[in-house]
Amino acid sequence: MSGYEKRQTVVSFENVSFQYPGAKGSSVKDINLDIKSGEFVVLTGGSGCGKTTITRIINGLAEKFYEGTLTGKTSLLGCPISDYPVYEIGKLVGSIFQDPRSQFFASITEDEVAFGCENYGVPFEELETRVAEAVRGINGEMLLGKEIYPMSSGEKQKIAVASVSAVNPKIYVFDEPSANLDMFSVEALKGLMGKLKEEGHTVLVAEHRLYYLTDLADRFLYMENGRLEKEWSSEELLQLPEQERKTIGIRIADLHKIETAIPEKAEQSEILFVCALSFAYRRKPVFENLSFKAYSGDLIAVIGHNGVGKTTLANILCGIKKEKSGKVLYCGREVSWKRRRNFAYFVTQNTDSQLFGDSVAEELKLNRKNAEDGQIEELLRLYGLYEWCDFHPATLSGGQKQRLTLAVSDWIDTPVLILDEPTSGLDFQNMRRISDHLKSLAEKGKTILIITHDFEFAAMTCNRALYFSDKSHVEDFSLQGNLDKLYSCLMAQ
Repeated sequence: MSGYEKRQTVVSFENVSFQYPGAKGSSVKDINLDIKSGEFVVLTGGSGCGKTTITRIINGLAEKFYEGTLTGKTSLLGCPISDYPVYEIGKLVGSIFQDPRSQFFASITEDEVAFGCENYGVPFEELETRVAEAVRGINGEMLLGKEIYPMSSGEKQKIAVASVSAVNPKIYVFDEPSANLDMFSVEALKGLMGKLKEEGHTVLVAEHRLYYLTDLADRFLYMENGRLEKEWSSEELLQLPEQERKTIGIRIADLHKIETAIPEKAEQSEILFVCALSFAYRRKPVFENLSFKAYSGDLIAVIGHNGVGKTTLANILCGIKKEKSGKVLYCGREVSWKRRRNFAYFVTQNTDSQLFGDSVAEELKLNRKNAEDGQIEELLRLYGLYEWCDFHPATLSGGQKQRLTLAVSDWIDTPVLILDEPTSGLDFQNMRRISDHLKSLAEKGKTILIITHDFEFAAMTCNRALYFSDKSHVEDFSLQGNLDKLYSCLMAQ
């Protein structure tokens, strides 16, 4: 960075540690970090390493909302962070969360974009200008006047960025911003971040997916067990030996270097036959005359842009929704929509909607009444969750919740398993853990459909792809030797 040493330090940590209420230890430990004005910094590392906590310290939520214990010296624009009231931090630090729905207060686009400015008493004449500029900044004119909640994840992410940029903070903090986005939307997010950097804003991103940030980041900081352990420039990260990358457990920085050796699966017994399936919401077709087959042992990537009907298909296959027309056959027999839950289990993208227990262990007991402690321990260790067995599911990270719902699906054990974005919020080690486990289930004959936008995960896991190219056409192709095609389909919009 030009004139780096002369730039103002906007965020400073000196021997900073933080512990959440009731936690056995500190989430971050002895952090020393200076972030300069206009710098673009990426925090990465395994789930639970402390990335999100760093962002919460900077935006004031760690102490003010989570009521944890903060030690050491922390400053924002030269003043101790603890001296700022939360509303004042909000003017200086704009936060975009992993799930933007959690930060929305209005139902219509322009109302949400204006909300922060209204709270800070921005005059009406200036407010209109700020909202218009923020919407133009995300190329979101087509979103004006529309309800937010039916929008795609990418559109919601855009609105979250616009609502923050209307306040015009000096610092932007992103927490896992790509977790719920398709690859096309990730590229759009990259463009928005690049614009913020060009305008001179300081940007901090806590992220597992790194490939889209190598053109933007000035520094990549690797965290482990609450500590800052390594630092790379983009060039150094891209040159990191593959074995070292896998050992420390970070996602690949160059998608062109992905290696896969997925064998062709011989067609075994037909488990699922979707025949001329159609569905519509309020007379608006979602898909029409959809047909495909799946066999025992298949690991199928279900791909296509947001809103094309992938999740709707999953809901039909497991009996949550009823098709408009067509048939669903399991093992050669047509099955009514109400009985499909006996054949297919759906792990949804919204994990909170599938977790009901008072603890992680209790969640498993709810789904197997006579489970022994040894069985519970074995399953939780398989998914890397045993040390959280007594924690309430609501206190887990997004990636941990994702793994818990997958553990539950193991015990429900239907012939067909459907997963919706199972790698959102997952680091490399846990992504590989899930991939290996799904492969082992497929080897035992389970048929697995995976709705995903994650090129890296699909390439290392699946043997086939079903590409929803439009409302009436699904292209079925093998992934053996077809990674370029998979990439093109995931990037299509």
